[in-house]
Amino acid sequence: MTVTPDLVDREVDDVGELEHALSDVCAPMRIKPEGDRPFTAACRGTRIGDVFIARVRSGPCTILRDPGLIRSTDRELVKLIFLDAGRLAVEQDGRRSLLKPGDMVGYETVRPYELRCLTPSESVIVGVPATSLGAHANLVSRHTAVAAPTDTRLHAAISGFLRDLTEVPGPSNGSAGHYLADALVSLVIAQLTHVLPPAEPDGLADRVLAYCLAHLSDPELSVEAVARAHRISVRYLHKVLQPREVTLSAWIRRHRLERIRRDLANPALADQTVSTIAARWGVLDATHVSRALKAEFGLTAADIRRHALGNHTTVPSG
Repeated sequence: MTVTPDLVDREVDDVGELEHALSDVCAPMRIKPEGDRPFTAACRGTRIGDVFIARVRSGPCTILRDPGLIRSTDRELVKLIFLDAGRLAVEQDGRRSLLKPGDMVGYETVRPYELRCLTPSESVIVGVPATSLGAHANLVSRHTAVAAPTDTRLHAAISGFLRDLTEVPGPSNGSAGHYLADALVSLVIAQLTHVLPPAEPDGLADRVLAYCLAHLSDPELSVEAVARAHRISVRYLHKVLQPREVTLSAWIRRHRLERIRRDLANPALADQTVSTIAARWGVLDATHVSRALKAEFGLTAADIRRHALGNHTTVPSG
C-alpha cells in the first residue's frame, strides 16, 4: 500500500521501507537493523485528527533521531510507547531506560533520541502534538525516557483499544474524528498523570489540571470543588498553580469557551442552541456566553456559526 500522511499499512523486509513509512507520519528518523538475521517488520497505523497511532512489530534494530535530522518544520510530537512484547531500550536527555512488556515510556521529537529493539518486539506508539497537551507536555519533558510500569489490566485495556483503532479504520476527520482525537488526548493525559512520578508541586499541578480537563462538563466544577477533591486548601491550590502563571478559574473558563466554540462550528450540531451547547460544558447560564466568546476569540456565537457553516445558515437562538 502506498504510504500517505494519514495511513500506514504494510509488512516490510527492507529497513528503508519502514524508515520511510514512520518518517512520513511522525518525524524523520533512521533505522539500523541489528544482528545477522534478515530484517522483518510490520507497521499498521492511522491518524485521527492530529493524533497518530501505530502498531509496530520489528526485529532487533536501532531507531535514531539525531541532530542532523531535526528541522524547525518537523512536527513537534510527544510520543508514548506501550510495549506489549520484547525488550526495548530508550534514551533521551541523558536518561536511559530498559522496558519490559507492560511498561510505557514517553519521549519528544524536538530533541535527539535513540530506541533499541533488543529482541523481536511489538508495541503500540501514540504521537500527540505537544500543543494538544498544553501544560501536561511539561510532564513528559521532565520524564523523557523514564520507563513507567503500568497496571497489567490497565495496560492491556489501553494498548488493546489503541490496537483496535489501527485495525478498524475509523473517522480520521470531521466532527467524529475531532471528538475521538479529544478522547485520545484525554486518555494520554490520564495515563501520564497516573504512571509518571510526580515532582511536587508541579506533579500536583499536573493532576489538578488533568482533573479539571476531565470535569469541564460538570457545572459544579470550581476552585473550591477542585481543592476539596485534592484535599488541599484553596490558598495552597493557588500556590501550586502560581509557577504556571495560571488562575484556575480563568483556565476553566478558557477551556470551556474553547469547547463551546468548537461545538458551535460543528455542522453536526447546527440545530442545537447556544444554551444547549454551553450546558454541555458546564455553563448553565448562557446569558453572557456570546459576549465571552467575543472577548476571548473576537467572534460572537452567531459569528462563529456563520464563519463555519456559511453566511446563509439559520442560527438557532438561545
